Amino acid sequence: MRSNTCLGGMKPTSWLWTELHDLFDTDDGSLPEIRVSYVEREATVAGYDLLRLRARRVVTDRPCSWSTAHDVERALDSVSNAAALVVTGEAEPFHVVLGGIQARNATIPDLGVFVFPDQLALDYRMGPAWGASEIEALFQVLIELTALDPNATVSLEENVVKEVAGRFESAWRRWASDGA
Repeated sequence: MRSNTCLGGMKPTSWLWTELHDLFDTDDGSLPEIRVSYVEREATVAGYDLLRLRARRVVTDRPCSWSTAHDVERALDSVSNAAALVVTGEAEPFHVVLGGIQARNATIPDLGVFVFPDQLALDYRMGPAWGASEIEALFQVLIELTALDPNATVSLEENVVKEVAGRFESAWRRWASDGA
């Protein structure tokens, strides 16, 4: 486990910020996606539940999904876990923005969550709200999400520059193997 104490003025985990800050610190108008893909669909349901329970608030006005079973729009909170309906095909994939998710004594800036049957795609607004602590908190949440399925994978969205995707995935592997 990493310590948050300073060694020579640098936090032991500052390598993560050094390696990836350009993917977080300057708002270029994009909403990059980090994808957590699951083999076990129950992990999608558990991952969504984990994020909802950790969020202090739902930022999205009137969050809803389309019920294919009833051919009607339904509020996300009208069921115990809307992701379960996506996994079973009873609802279309949906997106919701969650705020106030905390990990490692830091609050992650608002995080969008696309729920698909076998994947949670997390999107975020780049900008000054991100710092080393926030990226570490995000990576800690990714650790928790991947722990739900031993075959889970983490990647950036498709069509990301190969060098950028490689740098992210290398940092992710290092973070995950260091025991975050």
